Amino acid sequence: MRLILASSSKTRKTLLHRICGNSFEILPPEIDETPLNLENPKNLSERLSLEKALKISKLNRDAIVIGSDQVAFCDGKILKKSNNFDDAFEQISWQIGKQTTFFTGLALARHGGKEVQSSIVTSQVFYRDSNFISEKLVRKYITKENPLNCAGSTKFESLGICFLKRVETEDPSALMGLPLIKLCSF
Repeated sequence: MRLILASSSKTRKTLLHRICGNSFEILPPEIDETPLNLENPKNLSERLSLEKALKISKLNRDAIVIGSDQVAFCDGKILKKSNNFDDAFEQISWQIGKQTTFFTGLALARHGGKEVQSSIVTSQVFYRDSNFISEKLVRKYITKENPLNCAGSTKFESLGICFLKRVETEDPSALMGLPLIKLCSF
């Protein structure tokens, strides 16, 4: 069967390449990622992962389709994907000295969506405090990394890792956006 990653994320592509080489296709699903009324971050992550996989699976019935989505939640607030420098600065500043929970959803759809598996991997991220993370450092990071369109505006696969004190997760790749351990178990 063909293997399709339902994503436009370069990081997810790089992660999947680690275990599949070049033996997969990429088809961005173009879905509305707006949270439903009173939807919690965990359910949002799972729903979006499923929607991505199902949308592409229905169009490619002969393929196994992988959908994934990540939602960051800090201090009672869902951190949406930042659209610009100011949004990214605000999000990173909000997380300084705090714990952020990242919910990374994973869904696999086969046979046009008739067979589906889904799961959530939860990662607890503890950010360093303001003694380590200065406003100047955050501005330099955003200018260099351009962390737009990623949950919490922190690219853990690059310099964003410097903001962290520690991480608790069952799957380190989940923090970067695609839980490879869980994917292999599927």
